[in-house]
Amino acid sequence: MKTWPLWIAAAFVLALAVHILATLLVPPAIMSVAMVRMADSGAADRVLHTPPPDASARTVVRPSPDLAYSICLFDMSEGPLLVRAEVPETYWSVSAFAHNTDNFFVVNDQQIRGDKLELLIRREEDEVSGYEGIPVSFAPSDQGVVLMRMLVTDRESYLELDPVRREATCETLSR
Repeated sequence: MKTWPLWIAAAFVLALAVHILATLLVPPAIMSVAMVRMADSGAADRVLHTPPPDASARTVVRPSPDLAYSICLFDMSEGPLLVRAEVPETYWSVSAFAHNTDNFFVVNDQQIRGDKLELLIRREEDEVSGYEGIPVSFAPSDQGVVLMRMLVTDRESYLELDPVRREATCETLSR
């Protein structure tokens, strides 16, 4: 009897199991490590503005040297998150990531009307009043990261734009 069909089937089942486990377990593990590093840097209770990236910068995986990054962690168990930021006259974006690395919200400077972003990130079951008219994004997990990026073309533009990004806030609202 030939055993090679059994070996092929076993290899296929093993490959499928490894793929499923890697897809389900690796992203949350990576995000957990990144969130611990960000929390250690102070991003858990405020917006953290990273310095211009260089060869040693790894707060954001492989940061682009022409982008200025600002990050904040959120925890929906504490309450909804209100994100506010000025929109500069350059490329700019805000992205929100769930604990498993899923990107559940993104907006850039071309999509914003006006010169300010206000965004309420909350869970489906959260009841929030007093913030009518502010766009809402529903977080698929209790914990995650908000990442803000701004294009800086040279040192002069960085010095000009840095104060703009430092106006950004991530405020946890009480329930």
